Formats: sequence, structure tokens, C-alpha cells
Amino acid sequence: MTCAGSHRGLAKDFYDDGRLFLDFSEQSASLNGKSLTLSPMEYKMLYLFCKNPKQILTRQRLLERLWDADENYVDEHTLTTSISRIRGKIEAEGDTYIKTIYGIGYQWMGGERK
Repeated sequence: MTCAGSHRGLAKDFYDDGRLFLDFSEQSASLNGKSLTLSPMEYKMLYLFCKNPKQILTRQRLLERLWDADENYVDEHTLTTSISRIRGKIEAEGDTYIKTIYGIGYQWMGGERK
């Protein structure tokens, strides 16, 4: 499943694989039907991953993309911590959504089962 789609005629950005649902337009999320609380930065990171499925996103690219127009700077430690926090929220029952590519960055796996 990829991010995208239209819903009732409205262009929306969302991800839905039957377990994890992320609505980037409304900033709402659920896992197995239970509501998740994600920060604006977590939505931004997940959106970037969803838009680049199976592509390795280098740490540098992630850092560049997460430094927004308001100059909200994200450093490497914050990036690592944020990825860990997101995994704790969305990865359950052996699902892998974000894979670490050691020494390079991260890859969106879209809920692959271990």
C-alpha cells in the first residue's frame, strides 16, 4: 500500500494497509482500529517515508527535508530518537514499517511481517 488517493472526491494524502492508517491531511492515525497520537514532526517524517516506499532515505536527506521554512532544526540525535518513538507507536505484532540501513539511513517497509 502506498500513500495517496482520493476520498469522496477530495484529494487527500493517506496511508492505509488494513492495520496502520495515517491521514496526513487531517493529522489522524490509528493502529488496528485504536487511535494513535503523533506529533506534527512525526507526521512529517512518516509522510516522507510513505512518499518514498522501499527507497533508502539517507540520514542527511531526512535531516534536510525535516528542516522546515521556520528553521525548526532537527539534529541526528533527534532524528534517531524520533524514529525510535515512531516505531514504538506503529510497529506492533512483528510488523516492520521503518528499517534501519546501518551507516546510511532508513527505509519504509510498509508493515512487512518478520
